[in-house]
Amino acid sequence: MNIKGQKYNYDDVSIVPDVATTIKHRRECSCEVEEGMCPIWAAPMDTVISEDNWKVFYDASINVVIPRNVSYEKRISMLIDFSSLSANKCFVAFSLNEVRKMFNTKNDVTSILNSKSRSTMFKGFRICIDVANGHMMDQINLISSIKKKHGDLVKIMGGNVANPNTYKLYNDAGCDYLRIGIGGGSGCLTSSNSGTYYPLFSLMKDTYYVKKSVNGKCKIIADGGIKGFRDIQKALIYADYVMIGSLFNKAIESAAKTTYGSFYWNIRGMKVRRPLKSLLYYGRVVPAKKYDKVVELIKKNELSVWKEFYGMSTKKAQMNIIEGNGGYVSHEKLKTSEGKVMHQKVEYSVQGWMRNELDYLRSAMSYTNSKNLEEYKESAWVSENRIAYNR
Repeated sequence: MNIKGQKYNYDDVSIVPDVATTIKHRRECSCEVEEGMCPIWAAPMDTVISEDNWKVFYDASINVVIPRNVSYEKRISMLIDFSSLSANKCFVAFSLNEVRKMFNTKNDVTSILNSKSRSTMFKGFRICIDVANGHMMDQINLISSIKKKHGDLVKIMGGNVANPNTYKLYNDAGCDYLRIGIGGGSGCLTSSNSGTYYPLFSLMKDTYYVKKSVNGKCKIIADGGIKGFRDIQKALIYADYVMIGSLFNKAIESAAKTTYGSFYWNIRGMKVRRPLKSLLYYGRVVPAKKYDKVVELIKKNELSVWKEFYGMSTKKAQMNIIEGNGGYVSHEKLKTSEGKVMHQKVEYSVQGWMRNELDYLRSAMSYTNSKNLEEYKESAWVSENRIAYNR
């Protein structure tokens, strides 16, 4: 079946200001979505989030998902720990098989859920089913069975999907959050190798109207293709949240190895350009206590600091997940990579980036006369007449 009509990516559209606005200052605009959190998620990527740095993002009002390279036992422990937070907004990622195992066997999670004497501190479990192809009925059926049994005691994030009509299935299953987007991430090669892709701005728009038509409760998370601040503002016209990987990898506090050094070295008195690979793998590692000083030097253009970044479907990420969970890595058994490895310059701190994003989002909201994110929905936009698949 051909889905008709021109489809657009974020680069293909621009937000149009309202005819006239009553907002006098962008301070009047609220970016809060629930209990102090902003409409931003840090992607469950091991070059972004770790068991050690998640609180840096959380304290900046960024929603967090713990990635799967953390051992299964540790993730279960964190899931339980998060369930007693006064405002639990932290999710933990698991594979489809891990979630099935978690709810089909007697363990700490099911014991807590089945206990009639649950502590008043228990705020529920938040689970992300981290699967590349969310169109599998296995995932939808599993979510349905968990939600029927446990209801709101288990919040579930499903995905990823790239067909607007799939939203109905997840909403009917009781899914709470749905990651929308396949092949759009900067570390992803799915679209270029499999030919599977739905232009992201149009995907958010079309999914939003499906959600509206069924009065859907499942929240839409725009996942992938965010190259800068403006893409976030465009995505939020239709999405409830935006999930970010690459941009957060460029923060000094991200989970990837942080190395620094000069681009040049001297050989027999000659200044020779150092290969980037050499700088990344043999450069000096930045200790966490020096992060603030490093950001100052970066802003003054006095230091180059680098982070490795890769998609979670790369063989490198697959190996990290297997090794982190105590498995033996056989290169012959790894799935064909649908991602790439790259290196990015560190540009900012998490808090600094977030302050800028909130200012830019409030600015966009003030132009469209929107005092909150619900009013911001369906803001006017115009096509710039580019071809969506020419990325």
